[in-house]
Amino acid sequence: MLEHRWGKRRQVSLDVVVRGRNGLTVHGRIRDISTEGMFIQLAAQTISTSTVVEIEFSPHGCLHSWVVHVGNKGIGVMFLSTDDSEQKILEQLLSGRLINSGKGAP
Repeated sequence: MLEHRWGKRRQVSLDVVVRGRNGLTVHGRIRDISTEGMFIQLAAQTISTSTVVEIEFSPHGCLHSWVVHVGNKGIGVMFLSTDDSEQKILEQLLSGRLINSGKGAP
């Protein structure tokens, strides 16, 4: 498989909420992350490629992303430009300091 990411992937298991601009809300679980994006496992495939989504890490905040890949197990997203609060969340995810909320997800 061709690797499109510049940064190394870090395996993660963290519950998130994915929100689309059309009001769609889907629960998922991050499976891996890099400095450029992440793969999110979803129970049901309801998001299409090229959709802009907000990945919520309650109560920490959210990351704004663009869906670049849709598969039968989830979505691959690329991060849009990150502000200071989003950069802090990303750093915590990459270092393993952001702890799972324990809420149900796939």
